[in-house]
Amino acid sequence: MSGHPSIATPSVVSLLVCDQVIDDKLTNKKSAIGLFNTVVVPKVPTRIHQLAIMATLTEITGKTPLQVRLIRDSDNTILMQTNGHVDAPDPLAMVDLLFAMQGVPIAEVGQYAFELVSGGELLGRRRFHVLIGQQRKPPGAEGGRPSSPVNPPAPDIPPDETE
Repeated sequence: MSGHPSIATPSVVSLLVCDQVIDDKLTNKKSAIGLFNTVVVPKVPTRIHQLAIMATLTEITGKTPLQVRLIRDSDNTILMQTNGHVDAPDPLAMVDLLFAMQGVPIAEVGQYAFELVSGGELLGRRRFHVLIGQQRKPPGAEGGRPSSPVNPPAPDIPPDETE
């Protein structure tokens, strides 16, 4: 026995990838806007201009380490990650975590995933695909952000203009 109390592994109730999350401070309600499974880009390498991750966890006991990472599924390469801790008032509480990201690097087409990890254990994974495709502009738009792909359906996530 190590003398340290056993800490239960948190459970993932939900893990969403979307364009943005609105957090209403008056009601404490969250709205995930623009959920997606596919991102269409004009070319690679590129950067996803903006995206958000919303995760809901429960069974959190004490201050629990948490890591969020983006991986490329083809070779499990970790492309980006962040580390922190999560705490809850009691183990039965539902804790919503919001992560807003900008300029997410994408080197090639394929399948990617956001993972939640605690103490080296994978809690949950949310996959999405990156494809190259044509974008079309809304009627009357000259320049600016593309609104939607011709094929297949995907969110309005243009590449970062700094490349």
